[in-house]
Amino acid sequence: MSPRDLAELDARVRRDLALISYPELRWLRPLVGPGGEKVLDVLIVGGGQGGQALSFKLKLERIDNHLVIDRGPAGAEGPWRTFGRMKTLRTWKTVTGPDLGIPSLTYQSWFEAQHGAEAFARLNKIARESWSEYLHWLRRVLALPIEVGTEMLGIEPLDIGPGGALLSVRVKDAAGERRILARHVVLAHGIEASGRWTMPAFVERLPPGMRAHAADAIDFAALRGRRVAVLGAGASAFDNAAAALEVADRLREQVAVARRRSAADSRLEVELGLQIGRRETLTGMLGTA
Repeated sequence: MSPRDLAELDARVRRDLALISYPELRWLRPLVGPGGEKVLDVLIVGGGQGGQALSFKLKLERIDNHLVIDRGPAGAEGPWRTFGRMKTLRTWKTVTGPDLGIPSLTYQSWFEAQHGAEAFARLNKIARESWSEYLHWLRRVLALPIEVGTEMLGIEPLDIGPGGALLSVRVKDAAGERRILARHVVLAHGIEASGRWTMPAFVERLPPGMRAHAADAIDFAALRGRRVAVLGAGASAFDNAAAALEVADRLREQVAVARRRSAADSRLEVELGLQIGRRETLTGMLGTA
């Protein structure tokens, strides 16, 4: 690793951004709330790669009066160091997106600044932890306004008279609850934006020590010597099955069960219930993809 080369890349990024800084003037008129409170132009809820990319785009458009909040602690934004259990990204190593088309901000530029072009040529796919580090470098070098440990509790409109309406967002952090006023709110929850994590009722009724969702923090070492059933045949199901097999060297059996949208679903429930009835040690992990 070469801090000098990474510092040189940081300087190159600053130069590239300066060269495309038109228009330089901030063009949105500031607003204040009914009690004199600061009003954000945009509040982004979610500090993963989607929230970061949107924050960067707003800065390019000279909309600096915005804030990104994320309920997780620093480093836990997005799935990369939480419930993402694949070894690498599934996309190819030249994937772009968070860089918004600026070459010095690509993953390849960041990687080569630290390890060299030959190392990138030998690289197959991007390790998810490396992608997480890259995103945090982007956050730092772009000075994105991200506030971690802040959870959104609710949104409601706030009438401010002839001037229109604002959005009042109730949030909670370590200091307690407070209100944030904004012209616009963007929900950048990623996969969680589709709803809440769920599992079949017959699995949810099991004691917590006997089942887990793929999005949970799972102690895979505790699965040693157990019989494990993975319900689901999507990507996360196989990721979790592989993670269990890697650490559970004395695992007696690994069973993958694909859920089907048919009458066969009830037969699977009966089969699982019979296994539990025989007092077998069973842990269910549900795939989410």
